[in-house]
Amino acid sequence: MTDSTAVNPTQALGAASQLTTTGDAMLKRWRALRARIDELNASQPWGNDEPGKNFNKHYMEGKHPPCTSVLEGGESLVIAMSKLGEQVREGVQGVVDVDDLTAEWFKKK
Repeated sequence: MTDSTAVNPTQALGAASQLTTTGDAMLKRWRALRARIDELNASQPWGNDEPGKNFNKHYMEGKHPPCTSVLEGGESLVIAMSKLGEQVREGVQGVVDVDDLTAEWFKKK
């Protein structure tokens, strides 16, 4: 690695590692929470009578049901966050690799 690297790779890679650990924990907790929500919704706590069926129709079914939309949106967000650490690590490594290659190509004489 050259001295001209604009980032501190050690610190940036440490932060990427922390992001990965946090993202993995967040995804694990999300999946447990999601399983519990799905379990609760499956038992139809709002009832199986006509008002309960009507609620279910608008809450869980249809073109854009609020329950599914929120859960799928949350899932997408948490999955994206869980990948962030690895993406940062790859980016930092790319910067270091480019700096090293550039230094090799244009050695000071």
